[in-house]
Amino acid sequence: MSLSLNETESLAKTAAKGAGLCWGMAEEAAKATRWLCARGIDACDPLVALLFRHDEEGHAQTGPERLDGDWHGAEGWLCPIACGAALSDLGKAAPLPLTLTRVALPVFLLPFAASIARDFGQPVTLSWGRGQAVTDGDAIALDAPPPAMSDIVLTLGGASHAETTRHSRAETDQMILVSLGIYAARTRAPATEASRLAGAGAGLTDND
Repeated sequence: MSLSLNETESLAKTAAKGAGLCWGMAEEAAKATRWLCARGIDACDPLVALLFRHDEEGHAQTGPERLDGDWHGAEGWLCPIACGAALSDLGKAAPLPLTLTRVALPVFLLPFAASIARDFGQPVTLSWGRGQAVTDGDAIALDAPPPAMSDIVLTLGGASHAETTRHSRAETDQMILVSLGIYAARTRAPATEASRLAGAGAGLTDND
């Protein structure tokens, strides 16, 4: 299935809100999803997995407990959106190199790493296991998608020879869009008799 980037961002934001994220985090998740899709990385699939984790395990303590030293989450895992927002707020004060322990769906750290790269004016490298990604603030050199859960090390520097290939549409599986739609539907209140009488429908009469 194919969606425009605007449609993708809107759906991602509403789905994130439906999964229980506050509007600020939902907006960050949507922007990150759009950023990745614009670079040919299907972010809709990992977004569903991230929202499912939030929905099942909660999201009150998924950000870093402390911003000095290595980052850990109180619930035993870190949300990449919460970590990314914290990194963006720190800007050039970000304590690099930095290890983030047990990040869920760390692909969502890439847009925030790009923001840090722009702040420092040099590439940022994300490393996990045997893989890594380098961003110069715009393009991404990604040797393999990161796993669903991994420790991530962020460092300044790295050789990035990637060219920026922009995509105007997001490509993903239809069932992934269905799953996002289910989360998004939670933000819409069901119709009541009072709302129908107020104009959200035909009221008590059918004029067709």
